[in-house]
Amino acid sequence: MSGQGPELPRRAALYMRLSRDDEGPGESASIASQRDLLRAYAAARGIPVAGEYADDGFSGTHFERPGFQRLLRDIESGKIDCVITKDLSRLGRNSARTAELLEEYFPRHAVRFISVGEGFDSRELSGGMAVAAPFMLLMNELYARDISQKIRAALRSRMERGDFISAFAPYGYRKDPADRHRLLVDEEAAEVVRRIFRLAAAGRRTGDIAGELNAGRIPTPAAYRRRQRREGDGDPGRWSSSMLCKLLRNPVYLGQTAQGKSTKLSFKSRETRANPREEWIVAEGTHEPLVSAELFELARRRAAARRCVPNRGFHNLFAGLARCADCGRSMSTAPTRKAGSAAVLCCGSYKAHGAKVCGNHFIAYEQLCRIVGEELRGQLALPEAERRALLARLERDESARRSAEEGRTSGLLRKQERQLRELDALIRQAFEQHARGELSDPAYASLRTGYERERAETETSLASLRTRDGTAAPGQDLPRLLEAVERAEPLTPELLKTFLERIEVGQGRWERDAEGKRVKRQTLRIFYRFAAPPDGRP
Repeated sequence: MSGQGPELPRRAALYMRLSRDDEGPGESASIASQRDLLRAYAAARGIPVAGEYADDGFSGTHFERPGFQRLLRDIESGKIDCVITKDLSRLGRNSARTAELLEEYFPRHAVRFISVGEGFDSRELSGGMAVAAPFMLLMNELYARDISQKIRAALRSRMERGDFISAFAPYGYRKDPADRHRLLVDEEAAEVVRRIFRLAAAGRRTGDIAGELNAGRIPTPAAYRRRQRREGDGDPGRWSSSMLCKLLRNPVYLGQTAQGKSTKLSFKSRETRANPREEWIVAEGTHEPLVSAELFELARRRAAARRCVPNRGFHNLFAGLARCADCGRSMSTAPTRKAGSAAVLCCGSYKAHGAKVCGNHFIAYEQLCRIVGEELRGQLALPEAERRALLARLERDESARRSAEEGRTSGLLRKQERQLRELDALIRQAFEQHARGELSDPAYASLRTGYERERAETETSLASLRTRDGTAAPGQDLPRLLEAVERAEPLTPELLKTFLERIEVGQGRWERDAEGKRVKRQTLRIFYRFAAPPDGRP
């Protein structure tokens, strides 16, 4: 690269990244050494440095890194016209996403990219480097995949051995200073745990136990951990029923180490899925128990006995629609023992934290269905002219929504199809290199396996997008839905989503009517996706 002429960048960014996967023997890849290398490179070529961005301890398989996100913001605001890294792997180890940055994002923002280690310069790409770059990106990803598999195998071995590998010790324990994979009893928190088990075994409701702990300003596990680390403002937090139910089911208090409760969906993703209990890795007798097996089982059974789940097959039609009128939180399903009733809905804040946070706002599910159905029929009992106008408006709204969705799907289709073509080219290239003797049999087999696995994943994703794109409904059948409302047919998710914006549920109050009978008064506000008729019904 020449340091003279109009092509010299004016506002270069030095980007450094290091994760634990990158550490190892040989030349140091520390943030400090990367910074020294990049500064020297820019100085030798007279490139002005506008900013330095670093992510220490972040994997290259994802791009939600604070330093990198700050770099993108500065690029989009016009502060940066060149990005320099030690090598391509510093930018990222996800081949598809990194290729998108190099081939689309940087050119779209007129940003030059330089990788010092490989001699990659997006303004001066020779034929050889242009061909080799996708191969280097894939090798970086395969390295991350291999490291991920080795780490998983090592962690599983430790879990089976009974080593505690989580970042934080469970509430009631602390890590042994001499062996961070071993748990010791933390007497202060352990006494709270024993108290919770004794109260639950005596038949106390978890909501009542949470109220007692909150009244005594006992720190929650998270607040206690912050206090131990001398962080936070001293707020003890609030215990909840769900928090206690989880604690009462945790086998760690029996002296068992239960791990492997979740699995990452992919080495490229930070999302996880919960594993069924039978797939957990449980090691017995790894540390001192806090409660006896008898007390644990009694507390667990009595806490479970007080729970009552909704009827089998129950589905809450108002999920995401019904909200508490006071705190705005979603109404949550609450079981009921009332004969003939599927469930009641209650304020999510009340369910999680009790009456000190918000009222219960109880409303019977069947009652809400009946009221919403009646109100909806009243709102849609329109003269023919108004009915046609309403249908036209809803169809326009649906058409706009569908067009936006089709645009997003079309963009994803193009991206996946391009990625599939790139993978096909890489597979052909690897085959040709192997045929010419440039790639050994093991290296070719490893590359082909990686390419084909990613190709299969891309094809699956592409097939799903094509199905969604090809089978998209031409629009909701609005006349049919209107007729369903008029005939008082059972409510459906499609119907509610079409006509309702949200429902606000007020706190019920018991009063005496003229005859002295107790009656419940409760306010419901229904917000529709269309204008109210002239008579102004609420």
